[in-house]
Amino acid sequence: MANKLGFWSIILLGINTILGSGIFLLPGSFYISLNERGVFPTLIVIATVISISLCFAEASGIFEGYGGPYIYVREAMGEFMGFQVGFMKWALSLLAWATMAMAFANLFATFLNIGHIPYIEKVFAGFIIAILSYINFLGVKLTKNLNNIVTLGKIIPILLFVFIGIKYIGDSNLLLITREPKGLITGIKDPILIFFFAFTGFETIAVAAKDMKAPLKNLPKVIISVVIGIIILYIILIFSILGILGGNIDPNSYPIFDAAHLLLGPLGGIFFSSGVIISIVGINIATSFTSPRSIVALSEKNTMPKFLSQKNKYGAPSAAIILTGSLTIVIILIVGNFNTLASFSVISMISQYLLTCIAVIIFKKQGIEGSLVLPGGYLIPLIALVAMGLLFYNYLIYIATIFLMFFLVGKCFYSYNRRSNKNFRKFNPFSKNIENF
Repeated sequence: MANKLGFWSIILLGINTILGSGIFLLPGSFYISLNERGVFPTLIVIATVISISLCFAEASGIFEGYGGPYIYVREAMGEFMGFQVGFMKWALSLLAWATMAMAFANLFATFLNIGHIPYIEKVFAGFIIAILSYINFLGVKLTKNLNNIVTLGKIIPILLFVFIGIKYIGDSNLLLITREPKGLITGIKDPILIFFFAFTGFETIAVAAKDMKAPLKNLPKVIISVVIGIIILYIILIFSILGILGGNIDPNSYPIFDAAHLLLGPLGGIFFSSGVIISIVGINIATSFTSPRSIVALSEKNTMPKFLSQKNKYGAPSAAIILTGSLTIVIILIVGNFNTLASFSVISMISQYLLTCIAVIIFKKQGIEGSLVLPGGYLIPLIALVAMGLLFYNYLIYIATIFLMFFLVGKCFYSYNRRSNKNFRKFNPFSKNIENF
């Protein structure tokens, strides 16, 4: 238990999994969109995030093994669908980590004024992935300590900005009713889609539950607390920026840095920019910790090769760490653009959000309860499903296509491992018996 994450370490991990590149790299087009379309689309995003995260919080109070969404869907719908979500979760974690690494590389190269050097950003991104994979290789204790230090380090400049900038919120003059009834999201690079990406990460908090102390008790509290805290912080940041900059926003810029320069002065702007870079390093640390453990969960249940769950002398799943880091670098070499990676990350995540919310409905129907039981019966998961439908109805074809792609690839892995593993675990999807993970 000594090397496991306690409550406050889980809180800091939760902050690190969400607070990072998404909010800081919101383009100027997002803030312009707020003034033109009103805040209704943004409110729908927030309502969607709250309802989905509540479903994850309830499910996290029932199961405590590696995997998060994989466990929830497997127990509700059976081994095959659970494997599909687990495989998808791991594949998406590669995409998410590539996105975070490119965010760090973009900002760091800009901060050093060397962004013009060919491929320098991909070099920086690959470097941070390699370093964090090595640190993760050395065990939970080192990763936990580094995560705690970096999280505390990044919060200071952000809170400074909020403390000084909050007085400008009254100058934002936003409309509360949308002016353009053309759909909440209008294109693959729609700034609202990037804003949703800024909240993603809460679904990964429970992936490494086995490395946490009292996860059934702590995880529901952590997920709800972190999501609510992040929402409040984001609202203050966004409205402060609008108040500080007014109409002087370049759609292709990152307004938070311009606002920090005006609000805090040149030295304060540098201090804030340094804090942002540290923040993005922090989210990379959190992602490097949770991503390999997604595939470890599959390996432990004999649906992926057994060597992926074997641990080294430091108690870390070394093979899973090496495989995850290597494939993430490959994605960076192939794609290497933050906005594109962020947009596709959001669209790709919708399937596991949908299935987890449906899993919570199934648990309620079967009478399966954990440490947290949401009020209203099926109401909150149904709200989550409706909200996702409102927010992403323009992307149903994209979502279905990506799900089908992952489904077919996952089915190949599933079928191969089922044939090759004599100890494959057959699962009754209608059983109410829950394993003690």
